[in-house]
Amino acid sequence: MEESGLELSVKYKDMEVKFSGTPEDVIRSFFRFMSKILPAYDLASNLVLTVDLENLLRSVAGIIALTPEGPVITVPREKIGGEKNVILLHLLKAYIGYQTGRLEKDSLSTAEILSLTGGKAGTVAARLSELTSLGWVERIGRGEYRITTLGIVSFMEETLPKIKL
Repeated sequence: MEESGLELSVKYKDMEVKFSGTPEDVIRSFFRFMSKILPAYDLASNLVLTVDLENLLRSVAGIIALTPEGPVITVPREKIGGEKNVILLHLLKAYIGYQTGRLEKDSLSTAEILSLTGGKAGTVAARLSELTSLGWVERIGRGEYRITTLGIVSFMEETLPKIKL
């Protein structure tokens, strides 16, 4: 096997299949195999919502920066838009900080959100409630919130283009 080759062994029920080659070839062969063995997998894989971290990092370049002290927002608040967008951006910053190993958690407390956004308690609570109802943010503990996969995708599709103008 060549140095940059990949080997994958898959065992399903009484069947075992091995794939080897370039990472791209192995992944392609694996998915072809899965769609033949588990046709429902092929359909279900089209329904999976995920976040590509590399694409996300590229998309927020110039808006979020990773510093030795942790991730920071580099655009003025006026450019971000309303309170909902500001909250989402700070939660996204926490997600990115956690995913890149710069923060210990991917969530923010209500107190942290208030401090970071400079918003009023009632307004922030109302926006968090709206974002939770939309499924863009989830409450993970008493007064602790994190952005969801749907929230990240929605932010990238709806809010990010407005910020980048």
